[in-house]
Amino acid sequence: MAIITPQELQDELNIDDDENELKTLTSLISGATAMIKASIQMKITDDDILAVDADLYNRLIKTLATSMYYDRELSKGYSIGVRIMLTNLRSEIVGGK
Repeated sequence: MAIITPQELQDELNIDDDENELKTLTSLISGATAMIKASIQMKITDDDILAVDADLYNRLIKTLATSMYYDRELSKGYSIGVRIMLTNLRSEIVGGK
């Protein structure tokens, strides 16, 4: 399984098919993956995470990118759902070693 594409996120969010929106979603997905990897606090690749739990990683990317789509500053921080998923994913990766 691969990381969610901007088109898949666009479809899930029911956003109009627009080149500028796809660029925004591409940037948000990139930012979300960087934030997730930094939160795991280890040098890790997307492929490493996908090998552990691709479904959870993609759901976390979708949820975080969606939060940033509607609130670029994440003014209220990570949502509870993002924190739960991040904790679970970190536990699977760090605990599995």
